[in-house]
Amino acid sequence: MLHSVGTDAITSLISTPQFPSMHHSQQPMPSAAATAAAVTASLTSELIHASLVAATQQQQQQQSNRMTNSSPHSSNMDTGSTRGLRSTTCVIPPSMSTTTLATLEYSVHTSPRRLTRDLATVFPNQDLTNLLVVPTFQKCKSEMVAWDAEIAKEKDARLEDFIRWSTALHHGLEKLGYWSDMTDPASGFPSFNERGRDVYPDVEGCQLLLKYDFQNAGCCKILLHPVWGSKIYPATFFTTAPVEVFMQVMEQVEQEYRIQLK
Repeated sequence: MLHSVGTDAITSLISTPQFPSMHHSQQPMPSAAATAAAVTASLTSELIHASLVAATQQQQQQQSNRMTNSSPHSSNMDTGSTRGLRSTTCVIPPSMSTTTLATLEYSVHTSPRRLTRDLATVFPNQDLTNLLVVPTFQKCKSEMVAWDAEIAKEKDARLEDFIRWSTALHHGLEKLGYWSDMTDPASGFPSFNERGRDVYPDVEGCQLLLKYDFQNAGCCKILLHPVWGSKIYPATFFTTAPVEVFMQVMEQVEQEYRIQLK
């Protein structure tokens, strides 16, 4: 099981007696060496971002060509034998969701066989057959490679947005009889169900599912979005509902919490 090195070590998002919440602003300040490494990484971010955008556009074109030439039933192929192809796991490409709960980008993926095996120790005693993994990204004002009070405050705000968005989806799916959960973006632990012995690493998960690049910042790995670079807050949602049901609930949430134009 891979353990996340791209998230901050705090406890669960949801405030319950069992899993008390701790915000990013409550964490201790890093060492001078870690701060210096983070600043150095920040200076190179824009160059990496520019090259990543070009590479991603080429990759998307290649994916489009593969999907055009593939069989209509190619999405049912064994992920174990085709795990190198993005089109075998991505069922809903990156899309924006804008509501009063949060503004974020999400995509929906079937879980590759090796990832499902690892997730069995994150979500114990849960049947993960037909699991969907939903990586999300919120755009931030600051580069998430440094640490100061302002960045901690922004992380707290994005964390609270993700909680609201995920909770609305969770309740909608629960009413229809489907399991779902979100992992704490900082600790990697489940938020609605029993904790396992392992955690979910958002950085490694996004690398596997979306093939996004990363950069090293001291002892951490910082994920790079193809458009927003390191100015992102990544977090992940999971469900065993069929993709059609998930999208139905998503549409209901977006309708209920739509932004009213003045």
